[in-house]
Amino acid sequence: MRIAAGLALAAVLVSLFGCGPSGSKNILEPTAGQTARLDVSVQIAAVSAGEAHTVVAAAPLTDAEWESLRGLASLRELVLEQGRADDGRAAILATLTGLERLVLRESPLADAGFRRLAECHTLRDLNVPQAACTAAGVRALASLAALRSLRLGGQELAGVEVCEAVASLPQLRSLHLIDVPIGDDGLAVLQRLPGLWNLYLDGAGVSNEAWERYFQACPRVHVHIDQAHHDRDPHGHLHEQAP
Repeated sequence: MRIAAGLALAAVLVSLFGCGPSGSKNILEPTAGQTARLDVSVQIAAVSAGEAHTVVAAAPLTDAEWESLRGLASLRELVLEQGRADDGRAAILATLTGLERLVLRESPLADAGFRRLAECHTLRDLNVPQAACTAAGVRALASLAALRSLRLGGQELAGVEVCEAVASLPQLRSLHLIDVPIGDDGLAVLQRLPGLWNLYLDGAGVSNEAWERYFQACPRVHVHIDQAHHDRDPHGHLHEQAP
């Protein structure tokens, strides 16, 4: 059974995630149809047995499934399509000491939850598109030295303050802010991210003049605005990420 579970899970991880909203080319993410083929308990058992490192769930986890994740040090990737994770569940996520990639859709994590995520010191890629955090929660991620990709949205996020918090994460290579109105002043703050490769902004409310200034200041950054390339982005799809 363990071998079968491992083979089934390996079959899921077959597609590379290309240029798109996540902002990272080298991340494996199964499709929703593929995730539905595997029972979560089977995936967790495979990780526990050392035969896999990924758990992908298309439906909300049960209380028992959440508990079975606690302390699962060999888990590297957790994708919850309907996570329903709140600040209380974040206490379990904080015990995943080997976690590198975390996707929590439909999960209203507030500032306290983000502070618990900051305990996942190996976290490299974080995707929380329906968060309930403020800029303070984003700033809590500054302790994650390995964090390279951040995809974030939430009704409490807006303005220069959010961008100031993001600018406290200088190690970021890819940033996607979903329906976060940052305005011209916020975009100017994002110029401080020294190593950024990809910037994706939806609903940012930035003027063309501000984009012109951004491209002059950050000529290497690949930009998507509202799911499309800016027509003045010098890179387009020909942009190549630095090694």
